[in-house]
Amino acid sequence: MTIPTRSRSAERLVDILLELHLHGVVTRQALMHKFNITERTVYRDLNALSPIVERCGDGQYRLIHTRPGQSGPGLHHVIANFLNVDDFFPATGREFWDKLESRVEENHIMILGNDAERTGPKDIHGLLAAFEKAIKGQQVCQILYKGKSRKINPYKVINKKNIWYLQATEEKRLKSFSLSLIQWLDIRSETFTPDNDTLDLLEKNLDPWVSEETFEVDVFIPTSIAHYFTRRDLLPGQQILAQERQGITLRCHAAHENQILPLLFYWLPNIQVLEPAWLKQKFVGTLENYLASAE
Repeated sequence: MTIPTRSRSAERLVDILLELHLHGVVTRQALMHKFNITERTVYRDLNALSPIVERCGDGQYRLIHTRPGQSGPGLHHVIANFLNVDDFFPATGREFWDKLESRVEENHIMILGNDAERTGPKDIHGLLAAFEKAIKGQQVCQILYKGKSRKINPYKVINKKNIWYLQATEEKRLKSFSLSLIQWLDIRSETFTPDNDTLDLLEKNLDPWVSEETFEVDVFIPTSIAHYFTRRDLLPGQQILAQERQGITLRCHAAHENQILPLLFYWLPNIQVLEPAWLKQKFVGTLENYLASAE
C-alpha cells in the first residue's frame, strides 16, 4: 500500500494566501526561500490553492478575484484539501462543490469523527500557536515531557484521531510527542537547519508514529473478519500478501511495538501474529502475564 502524500501544512497554505493578500503577487523562488522548501513542494502547494490562485507569468502567482456570477470550489476546496476530504468521499469534482452547501443544510450525510482530546487545564491552543511559531522560525525548543527535559527541533504538528502530536527530532532521531503530555515549553533563540530527508519522510507519511526505521509485521486474519481489513486499512501501511478461503495474510509496517501491539490486541481472538518471531513472543507473553494476574 502506498501512503498518500497529502500532508500540506496548514501554516504554509495560509501563509501563502497571506503573502498574496499583502503583496498581490509572489514568485515560486520567494516561496521556496521563505519556507525553506523545494520547488516541487511549492508546485504542490500552489496546485492545492489552484481554485483561488492563478499563474500570471515569469513564475509569479496571484489571487483569483471572484467575479459576479462566478461559481467554483474556491476556499472550500483549500480547506477540504487540508482536511483530506478525499479520504471520506469517493469523488470531489465540481458537482461535489456545487452541492456542498445544500448537503450541509439538508444534513443527509454526516461525517462522525473521534471526540476531542480531554486536556483538562492544559492549553493545547497555546502550545499549537507556540510550536507553529517555532516551526516557522526553525527555532530549537526545550520541553519537559513525561518528567524529562528534552532539547528538540520541531518540524510539524499533526492531529490523528483528534489527538495532537508534535513531530520533532531529538539528538537527530525523529520522534512524536503528545501535546497534552508536554508540561513545559521554552522556545530558544537558537535555530536549526531542517534536514531534507526528515522533511521528505514527514511529507510522505501521515502518522504520528513515523520513523526512519520501521519493521515488517505479518499477520493472519480469518475470513470471519477479513472484510473489515479489505474495506479499509486498519493496520499501518498494510498490504495483502495472500488471500484464501480460510482468510487473508497481511503485511504492515510499524515504527515501534507500542504502535502495533494495541491494534493486534483489539482484534483478539481473531488474529494471529506470524512474523517477526520476537513480536509474536511479546504478543503471547503479554497475554500469558495478563491471564496469570487475573487468576
